[in-house]
Amino acid sequence: MKNSFSLKAGALLTTAFGIILVSGSTGGLAFAQNTLPAGFKTGALAPEPSADMIEAGKRVYFTKCVWCHGVDGAGDGPGADRLWPRPRNFNQGTFKIRHTASGELPLFDAKKPTPGQNDLFETVTHGLPGSAMPSWEGILTEEQRLQVLSFVTTELVKDRKFTDKQSESQTVLQLGDLTPIAPTEESLKKGAELVVEKKCVECHGADGRGDGNAFNLKDDWGFSIQPANWHKCWNFRGSRQDPYNVKNIFRTFSTGVNGTPMPSFADNTTVEERWHIANFVNSLCEREADGKPLAIDPSADKPKINFVVSSGLAVGEIPADPEHELWKNRARRFIAMGGQITHKPRNFVNRIDDIWVKSLYNDTHIAFMFQWDDRTKSVAEGKLPWEPTSVNVDIKEQEPKTGEEGSIASHQNNYTVYNDAIAMETAVKWKELPSPIKPRYLFGSNEQFPVDIVKWEADGSLRAFKGTGWDKDFEERFNYEDSIKLLHSEWKDGRWTVIVQRPLGDKKEQEYDEDTFFEMGQYIPTVFFAWDGHNGDAGRKMAVSAFYYTFLEPPTPKEAYIYPIVIACGVVLLEGWVLTRRSNKRKGKTL
Repeated sequence: MKNSFSLKAGALLTTAFGIILVSGSTGGLAFAQNTLPAGFKTGALAPEPSADMIEAGKRVYFTKCVWCHGVDGAGDGPGADRLWPRPRNFNQGTFKIRHTASGELPLFDAKKPTPGQNDLFETVTHGLPGSAMPSWEGILTEEQRLQVLSFVTTELVKDRKFTDKQSESQTVLQLGDLTPIAPTEESLKKGAELVVEKKCVECHGADGRGDGNAFNLKDDWGFSIQPANWHKCWNFRGSRQDPYNVKNIFRTFSTGVNGTPMPSFADNTTVEERWHIANFVNSLCEREADGKPLAIDPSADKPKINFVVSSGLAVGEIPADPEHELWKNRARRFIAMGGQITHKPRNFVNRIDDIWVKSLYNDTHIAFMFQWDDRTKSVAEGKLPWEPTSVNVDIKEQEPKTGEEGSIASHQNNYTVYNDAIAMETAVKWKELPSPIKPRYLFGSNEQFPVDIVKWEADGSLRAFKGTGWDKDFEERFNYEDSIKLLHSEWKDGRWTVIVQRPLGDKKEQEYDEDTFFEMGQYIPTVFFAWDGHNGDAGRKMAVSAFYYTFLEPPTPKEAYIYPIVIACGVVLLEGWVLTRRSNKRKGKTL
């Protein structure tokens, strides 16, 4: 169902942002049977796994898991400082995704891999979308997954014990017994009111994009974390590869997320209220134009990608208003973005993981609308210490120092702030490249196969460059900059919207060695770049896409509108003639 309600709660926010911290480092909350939160029941601790299971799990762990989670399970493996969010530290027994009450250990039974009754098994099976934790289904057998969890829960969880009946209890959300409330307009409205009343917007933002308290939150280990962006349900850690399932959202609001500032709402909301909240949050997740969920690629846990960015014909001037019908009716493309990590300075802690692109063209120009979520509007203070053409910018790339102060992950938000920015790169001599050969995607290959780059920055600048290699500074094209135009740029409630217009090109008059000619009906190789200034992104420290293709849709010929009418009229006349002939025959007449 497509949500007609938009979360506009900014005016209702309090001036002070309170943070309710939930500690998961001590024993779980104990409830008397008659004071259990609504929807919960008392559960029983599972028996300890066998010694054989634990020993077999140790072998699996030191083959597959140690590289991120570390030798002692402290989340400090060799790759930990290059990952965001950080790998789980098992030592305190603090786990995020559970069916158990806030602060309690998750469900785990080495003999019971049942969905909804074995939290840790489901985490290893489905992974944690939006993080580096992959799905191990198809890589590890069911038995191996149970074995490695047997080792983790007995040997690497050091401060608590899964079988300690004196210190631990399990209060289990009976999600399978609860019936969701239909996401009616009334339910969505109540949910929108509740997220304001319960102060969810103080962290998640006025439009639910995670921009309310974006850079002041830390987890129990002191690492910087960010509130969930409700518009990207495929990044919800506990989505279990089923991001549009409202039950997963209900579970998170009921149990909280241990080790983070996200509390449980089980003690201050009813079951019905939590369903309303879950319905509303679920309604905000990006959908198709008809309101249907986006198709999710199970191999990536992201929306499926169409690598063709189609540009539609606009008669007359291309509108600068993103709410214009021409823009609203254009199909958008999901562009997956990843951190640039092949050349220094590398972007291991990438904040921009996708952008949405639309395109229109007319007789002389083509325009692209870029939209992407960014929790902060970042504009550099003063003049940047390098020229706009500089690629080899002087940004110190921190060397990982696992477990020490000063590591990348522990100071994620202490970078110098630069400009937010977006850019697109097209192959100039794309016709000379025999398919499927393309120029090097990062700023071109060489002088023979240059690329055409147009870059917008949050300080309002719009520049054109020629790129001839990843390690070479750009050549700024001052003459061409007179031809490109910024139609619109706005940051609002955690989202940028930027519209850039550039010439289509003329193969008879343009400078072929520098300008991309956007020829109708052809596939032009295109790459997108994005920079989050608050993340210290500049130069090659950025987010980058794979190669996509810009395609100018040929206009529908007039005949396509005339022929159906002519054919329809012909069919009607023919049917009339046949019916008349039959009628005359029955009357003994001939034509």
